[in-house]
Amino acid sequence: MKNGAVLFWAGLLYAGASLAEYGVALNLLPQTTIVQMTIWFGASLLFAIAAVISLRGKSGRGNVSSTAYNSAWSAVGIGIGVLMLSVFLLSRQVQDIQAVAFMIAPVVLAFYGMGWWVSAKISEQGWLKLVSIGCFLAAPVMAVMAGRSEQLLAYAAALILFAAIPGFVIMRAARN
Repeated sequence: MKNGAVLFWAGLLYAGASLAEYGVALNLLPQTTIVQMTIWFGASLLFAIAAVISLRGKSGRGNVSSTAYNSAWSAVGIGIGVLMLSVFLLSRQVQDIQAVAFMIAPVVLAFYGMGWWVSAKISEQGWLKLVSIGCFLAAPVMAVMAGRSEQLLAYAAALILFAAIPGFVIMRAARN
C-alpha cells in the first residue's frame, strides 16, 4: 500500500475545507457562493497537486494485491467525483444546493468505508477493518446531522480519523 500520502492529504485538505465551511455557517466568513466555491474548489486544487506529487514515480505495475488496492482506491476517487457532479446537477434541477449538499458527507464516508474494507482484505491488516467500520458507522451519523452546521464539524473529524490518520500510518509504513 503506497498511496497513504494521497489519503492523508485528502483527509487533511477536505477536513480543512469542512472547517472553513463551518466558519461560513457561523458567519465568520461571508455567506456567498463565491466563498463556498473557493473553499471547496481550492481544497480540490490543492488535493490534485498533492496527489500528483505523492503519486509521482509510483505508476509502475506492482503485484496483484497492489494492483487491486490501487484499483479500489481509484474507484473510490472516481465514485466521489461522480457524486460531486451528481450533487451539482441535482441541485440545479431542484434549485436548492443546501437540500442535496448534506448528502455528500454520508456518501463520501460510505465510499471510504468500502475502500478501507477492500484494503483490509487485501493487506490482511485488521486495523483497517476498524477504520472501515468507523466510516460505515459515521456515514449514518452524518445523515442524521443533515441540515445542521455541526455536521461540518463531525465531517471534519471523520475525515481526520478515517482518512488523514490512516493515510499517515500507511505513508510511514511504506517508508520503512
